[in-house]
Order: sequence, then C-alpha cells, then structure tokens
Amino acid sequence: MNLNKANLLLITFDQWRGDWTDPKNPIVRMPCLEQLGTEGLIARRCYTSSPQCVPARMSWLTGLAPSQMGVTRNCEAEVPADAPSVFRELQKAGWHTELIGKTHWTSHRTPGDLREKEELIKKLGFNQVKEVAGPRALQIMRCELSDEWRREGVFDSYLKDMKKRYQRGRTNEAWSVRPTILPDHLYPDIWIANQGIKAIQNMPRDQPWLLWISFIGPHEPFDTPKRWCKVNEEVPKFTKPGKWIRELADESELKQTLISWEKLLTFDSIEALRKDYANNLRLLDDQLYRLTDALKIRPDAKQTGIAITADHGEMLGDHHMLYKGTFLEGSIHVPFQYTPPNQTNNRPITINKPICLTDIFTTVIKNIKEGGQLKPIRRHIRQQTHVTIEFGEELLIIKNKKKLCCHISGAPTWAINLKKDPKEQINQLNRNTKLLSKDREWSLIYSIAQKEIKIRKQASWIWRNLKLS
Repeated sequence: MNLNKANLLLITFDQWRGDWTDPKNPIVRMPCLEQLGTEGLIARRCYTSSPQCVPARMSWLTGLAPSQMGVTRNCEAEVPADAPSVFRELQKAGWHTELIGKTHWTSHRTPGDLREKEELIKKLGFNQVKEVAGPRALQIMRCELSDEWRREGVFDSYLKDMKKRYQRGRTNEAWSVRPTILPDHLYPDIWIANQGIKAIQNMPRDQPWLLWISFIGPHEPFDTPKRWCKVNEEVPKFTKPGKWIRELADESELKQTLISWEKLLTFDSIEALRKDYANNLRLLDDQLYRLTDALKIRPDAKQTGIAITADHGEMLGDHHMLYKGTFLEGSIHVPFQYTPPNQTNNRPITINKPICLTDIFTTVIKNIKEGGQLKPIRRHIRQQTHVTIEFGEELLIIKNKKKLCCHISGAPTWAINLKKDPKEQINQLNRNTKLLSKDREWSLIYSIAQKEIKIRKQASWIWRNLKLS
C-alpha cells in the first residue's frame, strides 16, 4: 500500500459553535462526532480567521488572511479564477477533487444560477461541483436543489415561509422556531448528505481523491424538521451582556453589533432558538453517520482521512446577540476534528491550546499528499504561537487564555482574560490602564498585534482583480 495515495473526506458546516460540541464538556451529545473524536485529533480551541462567511471561506481556499484578500467582512465578492488554491495544488498532484454544498466564493446577493459559476469553481481546483447556497440566498439563487423544490411543488411555500421570516428585517419572525415546510429529503442538509453518499459511492478506485461535503447548517433559520425536534430538552442559559461593551468607543465593531440587537430578543425567544439549534446539531450528526457508513463500505476506507470543522460560530443570544460578526467566543470558536488514514492510534489526541483554523485546514489538505498522518499536523500546531482573527477594521490576537482586540490603526480597544473570565464580562483595559506596558504577557500580546497589523498593511490587496462592490 502506498501511503501517499491517501484520500480525504472533508466535512464542513456553517455557523457551528465549537463549545456546544466540545468533547470534554458537550452541551449537545453527538454520538457520531464523538466516536470520530476517539480516533484522531481534536482541537478544543480552534478559531476561525473571521467571524463571517465570505472572508472565512475564502481563507480556507487560499490560506491567506482576510485582509490579504481585501475582504474582512461579508460583501459582494468573487474569487478570481487564478486565486491561490490548496485544492488546485492537490488536483495537480493527481487527486480527483469534488465539492458538494456551499462555497460562498461568489456573490449570493444578486439573483442568479450557481451553475453559471461552475467553471470558475473548477478552475479553483475541482473536477466536479454541485454547489448550494445558504438558506436565505436560496430564495434568489438557483441550483440543482432549488430546481427539485420547483419540480416537487414546494418552492413557492419555501419562498413564502422565508419572506415571512425575513422580509421585515430583525423582528421576532426572523428567529421564531417552527419546523421547515420542506419534506425531509428536500431539507438542504439532508439533500446534501444524499448527494454526498452518491459521491462517496462513485469516487474513483484507481486514483486518490478528496471529497468536500459542505453543509449549510446549523445556520438559521431555526427550522429543524419535526423528526428531530425535542422541545423539552434543557440547554444552558445565555450569557448576559458584559457592561463593558457599551463603554467602548462608538466606532467599535462590538459596540455597534450590540446596539444593533438592543431590545430585540426576549428570554423566551432565546431559549426556544437555542433548543432548536441543539436539535439541528443532532440532525447533522445523523448525516455524519450516513456519510461515514457509506465510506466504510469502500475498499479504500482505511486509506481515507476525515476532517470536520465550520466557518464560524453563532452567538445564540449570548450577550443579547444572534448570528456572528463579533470577536466573542460564541462567534469565533469552531469545532475541528481530524481522523487520519490508516489509523493505528489507540487514544485520541486532544489539543487545548488555541489554534488557527485557516492554518490547520490548509495543512490537513496539503498533508494528504504525504499520506495524511498526524505527525506533520501536530508539528505545525506546536509551531503556532498565537491566533489572529480579523473583522472589519479590527484585529484580535489570542494567546493562551488572553484576547486582545486592536483597531487596524494599532490602538488597543479591549482585552479579556478567559481563564478568570470565561463569560467575557470584564474588559481588562478598564481595570488597568497600564496593563499593556506593565504586564509582561499582555505586553507581548500587544507587540504581536502591532506586528500582525504591520504585516497585513504591507500585504493588503494582493488580489488586484478581486471583484468587489
């Protein structure tokens, strides 16, 4: 057996909070995910490069930081065909590559047909593509799934339901909990799993392969199908807003987000949506079972690694906010698990230090060319000294249990010590105005932030032909 002929089943999710499925302290029990976690590497503190879809997913593709791409928040952007791509590198090395599900590498805000972008996605390194937009974008973006909705006569009902939820913006309708109007087999994540199973069955037998199954859940709307609804299950109470957030400067990204949610959420609505989110995670765990069961049947199953992660988290009412777009833990902490091919390790490897998702994501894909074993990945993790996250005009540094947010001008804005303050209720800069100059570790973190800002200013806009509006 040639170890360099390893395959990779890459499974990603949209808006999945890492702390809700932490293997050491799970909020939601997910048997399939937990079983996979006993067979490889688990990162308990994995962080996205950006708390929004477009920059985070573009970073997956390229290995670049959001500011290096000129995209630090969700916007109308399209990746150029000649952009750096870890998938293209693998394809050129002889791997068959296939993608099913969401990329968000092109605009989903203007009505269109995702199949018109198929050639672009193929140029980025995929032999076959079956793309699906997110729940809201499926109102205006056509694809194979939306065509099936039309054929089975449910598209108009879906459109009516989505308009009721979202046409008035941020109202209680947008986060109200009610089961989807779609039949189970046409619910997006179940449909994606069905397509993934077919793809697994049809992966080549004479060529190494990478199959990326990119789910669009557990992203809202909160519409878990009835089969998975457990209304009486307890979930943790939401975290109250830290008073320090309102004391930030008006231009602070975090303060602006907090104000945008002011007086919109009720205790009851938050509790209901958190329960639905838990139900949606269980639905997704069932899809993991189906995919991994399909893989086990293949003769090359043992030569196939499995990587699982998500683009960003979901606030779920913590600090009285929903969705993403903050540097708070609910929004930036994501799951990451990797089960290598030819697994012989008897015990899982658990990583407790903060690690950068973009780095580990691209490392796993590149490493599959060398057999996909754990040693090079663990070596790469050991070399990481800190995590850098970007959003809008701000940058966050995480080192050990400490987080420092700075404006891209270099000015520090807030700091959190997660060891003493896991619910992020205290801005350390308010407590000690000389913190960054007198405390040795905080001073080091501040120095790292200044270096990262300088690097990003020098490297910004390297994609001169990136389409933005």
